[in-house]
Amino acid sequence: MARRGGSVTRAEGVYDQLRADIFTARLRPGQRLKFPELCATYETSVGPLREALTKLTSERLVTLQPHLGYTVAALSADELTDLTAVRVDIEGLAFQQAMVNGGDSWESEVVATHHLLALREREIAARGRGDAWFLAHEAFHAALVSGCGNRRLVEITAGLRAETELYRRWAAPLLEEHDRDPAVEHQRLVDAALSRDVERGVGLLRDHIAYTTQMLLRQLLLADPAVTGEG
Repeated sequence: MARRGGSVTRAEGVYDQLRADIFTARLRPGQRLKFPELCATYETSVGPLREALTKLTSERLVTLQPHLGYTVAALSADELTDLTAVRVDIEGLAFQQAMVNGGDSWESEVVATHHLLALREREIAARGRGDAWFLAHEAFHAALVSGCGNRRLVEITAGLRAETELYRRWAAPLLEEHDRDPAVEHQRLVDAALSRDVERGVGLLRDHIAYTTQMLLRQLLLADPAVTGEG
């Protein structure tokens, strides 16, 4: 997070609160974001709020529509399909370069974040996918590409995952894994990373992302009327 003078700015604090409320469904997809209500809820002024909304708009978690103002991004089957098509290519490329260029510190980060994710995955049966699991999952996927050596590529993959996360969070109570074992998929990604098996690693990651999207699409289209078939 960007900091000024060693402390979080008001706009950054409002951004964090809004982003969390979008992911936890306190702010629903398609909901209008009105300045008077938001200023009262987040105890802020228009300036920091506008700055936070602008940042969320750049991440495509919020949209700015003529005559309507800001709204939470709507869920769209077509949008998720397009997002996945881009993500599998970009994140696959970043992971490929990480396996070629990553050093010892990259390997250590992959192992450490996977260990934490494995701990959180053991809690799913009792507690479901809570915030701790989502944070650990994001940290693991960020670690996989962190050694690619291209800062811009890392930033792009992070933005694409953030967009996907909105769908994942909304679908979490609906998802049924069937014959899939995400823990095994994550372990295979780690094994490929540490062995520098580029071809296998990229293939595993692409399949992992695509399979998740198939599940999200199936569940969201069946169960959530907020999802549209238009991007």
